Amino acid sequence: MLTDAPIPWAPLRASVIQKQLRAHGIHAPVTVTDRTGSTQNDALAGLRAGARHGSVYAAEHQMQGRGRRGRRWLSTPGGLLFSMIVRDGVASSDPIGRLTIAAVAGAVRAIQDCTGASASIKWPNDLVFGLAKAGGVLVETRGEAAVVGVGLNAFNAAGLAEGQPTTTVAAYAARPFDRSELLAACVVQILDCLTAEGAAWDAVYQEWVGRSTLLGRKVEVSGALRTRGVVEDFAPDGALRLRDEAGNLRQISSGDVSLRLMADAQSRYP
Repeated sequence: MLTDAPIPWAPLRASVIQKQLRAHGIHAPVTVTDRTGSTQNDALAGLRAGARHGSVYAAEHQMQGRGRRGRRWLSTPGGLLFSMIVRDGVASSDPIGRLTIAAVAGAVRAIQDCTGASASIKWPNDLVFGLAKAGGVLVETRGEAAVVGVGLNAFNAAGLAEGQPTTTVAAYAARPFDRSELLAACVVQILDCLTAEGAAWDAVYQEWVGRSTLLGRKVEVSGALRTRGVVEDFAPDGALRLRDEAGNLRQISSGDVSLRLMADAQSRYP
């Protein structure tokens, strides 16, 4: 019999998620299914149908999950997969990078609060421990609304995904945690970060920058732009600023490229 007590790798429970959301003033429906094509597509359909701000769509397994640039997000048992509708705090003029900053920073805060694990961020939207990926965030906008998708390796076995090493939140957790409670915490923190303004937004942005794995590192950029260089900093809209091998400062949008750390990633150019 299921209870509200934390049980590692217990099935996701809509009642637990809703209880925690309501405690933070979020009165929106939570849909949990065993299997779906994509929680992101489910949330986009809900958005078109008029679903309210904060609505959550979660699944134990998804068959057509996707990440940034259309990459496939692999679903294995023990993961945490959900998408949420955001109607407040989103303007049609907002750059997608700002929304991604808020969503990633919120997920990192939730992981820290629920598990004690301190995740880092690989620009623009990956959650990592060391060089191993533990999750990612996908933001898609529709006018003055957005859908934020989150995929976390909560308890899944570590391995390789598209050639990239992966790990789990559980491997770095300082205490036991429950996936339903972690999901609710992610929703609360992401919504808080998305609506932050002034000094509160500055704190969100600085945390996102401070947790970056790339500052001062050599990277190779591929995609619409191909170059190598050292990451110097980030623009307020989330663009990466890179000093290339010729000494030129380039500003790179996350939508255009992918990048990887080079073997001698610790060093800088003279």
